[in-house]
Amino acid sequence: MAAISAVTGRYVTVQVDGLEYKVFYLENGTGQPLICQHTAGCHNHQWRDLLEDEEITANYRVIAYDLPWHGKSDPPENTAWWTEEYKLTADHFANFIIALCDALELEDPIFMGSSFGGNIALQLAHRRPDRFDAVIPVEGADYSPGFYLDWWQHPHANAAQVCASGTWDLMAPQSPEADRWKTWFYYTQGSEAFKGDLHFYSVDHDLRGKLDEIDTDQCAVVLM
Repeated sequence: MAAISAVTGRYVTVQVDGLEYKVFYLENGTGQPLICQHTAGCHNHQWRDLLEDEEITANYRVIAYDLPWHGKSDPPENTAWWTEEYKLTADHFANFIIALCDALELEDPIFMGSSFGGNIALQLAHRRPDRFDAVIPVEGADYSPGFYLDWWQHPHANAAQVCASGTWDLMAPQSPEADRWKTWFYYTQGSEAFKGDLHFYSVDHDLRGKLDEIDTDQCAVVLM
């Protein structure tokens, strides 16, 4: 008998800031929505084990999406996107996630993101605590300077290998070897968006002195 996963994939149209996106997402489970943002330059495959975790999916509807420009989510449908450099901003990132939750009609979702996804989790808690029951910033920070660098995309470099190898150096040496290589493989596939993602991560994201403004009575913040 074939071992067919219960995870399903769909597209949803999201309109935000005058742009229209066809957004791909994977989901599994029932219960409170748990919406998951991948790391910079990557895609929703990072959450596959979580999507197939029977204990978690018994209580949560896990949704892992590809951010536009990543994985199976294209750049905007209604603009000549190829004429402009992709630079993700805090405003657009936050607006997109809220629009995605609205398009999927999610009530009291929990938002979880890793690395630059952790940073946007803090932005969401600061901007719209009324829209999320909780946020889980995995390795999020109030400020992350120094990563918006030209050599992520350079004609003399293989961008796919540069982005993957740069991420390899961030992984703990005691991480399981199979997981390290899987992460490296994922990052070889998202190099074109990596630098633009890091514009948000290292340039436009700055919550220094603002984290104490988050209304944790409306939106719980679970640090990881």
